[in-house]
Amino acid sequence: MRGKIKMKIYDKAAWHIDADENPNEVVEKFKIIFSFLKMKNMLNSEGLEIFDLGIDQNVSLHERLLTADGNAFMEKYYNGLINLTSIEMLKQLEVLQ
Repeated sequence: MRGKIKMKIYDKAAWHIDADENPNEVVEKFKIIFSFLKMKNMLNSEGLEIFDLGIDQNVSLHERLLTADGNAFMEKYYNGLINLTSIEMLKQLEVLQ
């Protein structure tokens, strides 16, 4: 029997959309967080590829897209950020810079 590979999934846009959140707002928040992670060099090559392909309703944010600093950031701040509106999220990320 092979061991299962565990991967931490921080979030998926579809989870929010399935919970009846506004799809446009959900995608906007994912664009904001991915842009911040890119700006701070917290996306690895796989994360940069996803970013360059475009953030949409199918995006997933998981540990394999991030550098060690990116994963540490997500562990510390993401749960507090994702529950904000996109405008509030932008303001909070400015504070964290």
